[in-house]
Amino acid sequence: MLQSLSLKIRGTDVDTSAFASIQFFLPKTLKRLKLHPVLEQDGIQLISKLQVDRTSSGFPLLCLSLVLDIISDELIILITNSLPLLIELYLEDRPNKEPLLYHDLTNNGLQSLAPCRHLRSLSLIRCRRTYQVSFKRINDMGMFLLSEGCKGLESVRLCGFSRVSDAGFASILHSCQRLKKFEVRNGLFLSDLAFHNLTAGPCTLVEVRLTSCTLITSETVTKLACSKSIEVLDLCGCKSIADSCLSSLSRLPQLTSLNLTGADVTDYGLSVLGEGCPSITQLCLRGCKRVTDEGLFLLLQGRGRVGLSLAALDLGHIPGISDKAIHAIAKAGVGLTELCIRYCFHVTDLSVEALAMKRMFQDESKMLRRLDLFNCIGLSADSFRLLRRPSFPGIHWLGIGHTRLTSKGDGRLSEICQERP
Repeated sequence: MLQSLSLKIRGTDVDTSAFASIQFFLPKTLKRLKLHPVLEQDGIQLISKLQVDRTSSGFPLLCLSLVLDIISDELIILITNSLPLLIELYLEDRPNKEPLLYHDLTNNGLQSLAPCRHLRSLSLIRCRRTYQVSFKRINDMGMFLLSEGCKGLESVRLCGFSRVSDAGFASILHSCQRLKKFEVRNGLFLSDLAFHNLTAGPCTLVEVRLTSCTLITSETVTKLACSKSIEVLDLCGCKSIADSCLSSLSRLPQLTSLNLTGADVTDYGLSVLGEGCPSITQLCLRGCKRVTDEGLFLLLQGRGRVGLSLAALDLGHIPGISDKAIHAIAKAGVGLTELCIRYCFHVTDLSVEALAMKRMFQDESKMLRRLDLFNCIGLSADSFRLLRRPSFPGIHWLGIGHTRLTSKGDGRLSEICQERP
């Protein structure tokens, strides 16, 4: 019996009415439904069809994921009235123009989520891929109403809430006592104040993602580090994050994923992290322009666990990275399987050679499976031979665009593709 259905159409020129009649073919055993993309009006018709009649058998839908042209109050209210058993709700829209005043998501729509007593995971995302839009009709009051009505939430993802300030975001953090995952993207008014009283009570947070929240500083990271259960911390685009908070992160035993893209960290901060206890498996330092070869050496050669645990490392867009750092990675990065060094202009053929010999430095070293060399202009066409077998036997993905490697012609590149299907 079908219980889960996921239909996703990829591409830019997508007919959003492709799922207009799908409601006529869904089995009543369905518990999880994902449709990407779908028109809002088609979504409304679909939810009406799925409405649960409490006196007879209907659709016991638990998880709903829709990518729409617009998220409106009408859609949200219909979902809450029709699907009382809902546990997970993911809604994303991609408007190509400014939503109409009476055809948008407002505070009333958020308040209508209160009857969903079983709701544990909520994602509300307004994507800015085609047009610079946001949820302009939702403010702090909307967040207050949401947090009071849905105190059982364990996962919250919010993007595009340009009128919500610290008070609104803080209400989610303090009202949802079982909150484990918290994500805010493009939070224009989200600052350290939202996390000011985070240590006043028990903190259950496991995963925190604050993407492109430019007012966030090291103070917030220090507060979050008081929760020893933190496993994932994504601070991509938080440019005011500096070395001062890395000592707190170095004491988080459960931390496995750390994203510091664009942060103002230095070699000293990496040395502190390298002496700590986290078993970080994924580390992103993309665009950390004050990091150099020395910092990578101190990170990997420190007395901590990072050198042994690291599986994926992103050093893209760092001008201070050269062959010295790559040699240190080849020797100390025993568990490394994914490496990104795109736009590292000082990387040469010596780096590719060192990575090709990675397993010769230590027998227990794992093979690289993903290597991104995009726009590494220091590579010569001669390094092409190093990318062929028997070198890099485990490679599944290779990025060599905008390098001299592509000057050898499509014929040579097709040979690699045939060797590594």
